[in-house]
Amino acid sequence: MGGPSWLAWIFAGLMIVVAAYCLTRLAASWRQHRPTDHRVDGIHVLMGVAMAGMLVPRLRVFWVGGWEVVFGISTAWFAWLAIREFRGQRTVGGRPGHHLQHVLACGAMLYMFLAAATVAKAAAGGSGMSGMAVGTAHVPTLALVLAFALFGYVVWNADRLSSLAPVAALAARAVPVPVLARASTGGGASFAAADGEDAPSTPGPQALAGRRVPLSPRLAVCCEIAMGVTMGYMLILML
Repeated sequence: MGGPSWLAWIFAGLMIVVAAYCLTRLAASWRQHRPTDHRVDGIHVLMGVAMAGMLVPRLRVFWVGGWEVVFGISTAWFAWLAIREFRGQRTVGGRPGHHLQHVLACGAMLYMFLAAATVAKAAAGGSGMSGMAVGTAHVPTLALVLAFALFGYVVWNADRLSSLAPVAALAARAVPVPVLARASTGGGASFAAADGEDAPSTPGPQALAGRRVPLSPRLAVCCEIAMGVTMGYMLILML
């Protein structure tokens, strides 16, 4: 992939940070039972690793043709979720177009890997048809359309970023999960109620332990913005 090597390293480092953060979201959700979109966090981990490998070849960590299979299946999976979403069926995400942007991102990843593989095969063949193969592999119009669509989603995500509630606000209105606690007297047990008169006005660490507070939606959107910018940059390099 072309472009300045220092810029490629910056974007690759950013993608590694995003992948690592999304991996910690999955781990935190599993350990602390906090809600998050596991499918989106998982695909962000894969995208971050894949894009880092495309930008800096020495960071490549998958077999030849493996990423095409991964993102082909991911595109079909998110397309099915988007269809269910537009039919009015309940899906994880909760906002219109949530899965559609991931169909676009997975499709863009699939296009980039297919185009790069075709170009590599044409260059290795060294035949007189290699120029034609390179030209048909890139499909500049499709790359440009994908890049503009991704940048459009970046602007949309950046615009709604301030409207998302911070974790502190989500924690304040989270519904506590009933926690079994031993009564102070006797050997019986009682449930700590959410609406109890003795409930603390300011939830502390122990009070929040029984609450299912979602992981930060703002940071999740920041990951989508970073990936959209990086993916758009990579598509422009392929024009």
